[in-house]
Amino acid sequence: MYNSAIKILNILYENGYDSYIVGGFVRDKLLGIKNDDIDIITNATSKEISNIFNIDIKDNYGSIKLKYNNYIYDITTFRKEDNYLDNRRPNTIEFVKDVKEDLLRRDFTINTILIDKDENIIDYLDGIKDLNNKTIKSVGDPNKKINEDSLRILRAFRFMCIYDFKLDKDLYESIKDNKDLINNLSFDRIKKELDYIFKTSKVNLFINVINKLNLFKTLEIKPINSVIPTCNNLSIWAQLEYSDKYNFSNKEKEYIKNIKYILENGIDNYTVYKYGIDINKEANKILNKNIDIELIYNNLPIKNKTDIDISINDIKDKSKINDIYIELEKEILYNKLSNKKKDIISYLEGDNVE
Repeated sequence: MYNSAIKILNILYENGYDSYIVGGFVRDKLLGIKNDDIDIITNATSKEISNIFNIDIKDNYGSIKLKYNNYIYDITTFRKEDNYLDNRRPNTIEFVKDVKEDLLRRDFTINTILIDKDENIIDYLDGIKDLNNKTIKSVGDPNKKINEDSLRILRAFRFMCIYDFKLDKDLYESIKDNKDLINNLSFDRIKKELDYIFKTSKVNLFINVINKLNLFKTLEIKPINSVIPTCNNLSIWAQLEYSDKYNFSNKEKEYIKNIKYILENGIDNYTVYKYGIDINKEANKILNKNIDIELIYNNLPIKNKTDIDISINDIKDKSKINDIYIELEKEILYNKLSNKKKDIISYLEGDNVE
């Protein structure tokens, strides 16, 4: 993918245009981290790009997707942005010829490092210095940047946790002064950023910072106890109290509910049987127990209700079939009842099912 991107840069150069790889790919390449998302910026317009590559491209305000050698690249024309609306989106976009002007519109210096057609690293804004110092630093005035787009507060937290970096002092103070601007963001957008953060091993960096900044109330989240990182975002949500303004899919809700149940009730035969190996392993991390989940699973007397040694015809009261099976599952899993037909029938005839 990278080699094909360099070919694109050279094709644009041969047609008289400057172009560079920029952003997360360059940042991660310098950090030795794999990244398959390559953004290209150029002084060519979308129409000029479509003519060069002889393709029909829908122009999206000077930002297009180019399929080249079976890879998809985002290519954006150099631009300036101004007059932000709703503390989120620029109202005016002006295409420019100088790449330095384009870089000045970006959020953090670590995202402004360039790679040119000859694979040279170009660093106009000291992004490499901040990478080396493990610092998240704003491009220009951090107050201006946050007032343009308050999502940059959460993006700063995200990069801080992903890379285990610190926030630049001026950026930290600006976040402190402008933290209420987070209220301009939708809870769906906040959740998306929090999910990125919760998938990192440094989630407690985030917890500590927002505690110091008194942001629990603003974000409408609160740790139930000490948060244990698991690199699973849903496992972190299960360790929080959070507003119902956060929208979760039914699958996410079910996972969080099940994790919470295991955390509250502990790990045993029944939880491993009911919820499976993976989710119990997640709970095991949070509980900080040295429980061999796979051993428990392998030794379960039953692994499915179809393993119970009776048939529906053996149950007289068909109106209670579901309740009876649930009761039998628990009795067998807790070793109170052997999984033998004669014992199960004897148990049922003894009217022991509640």
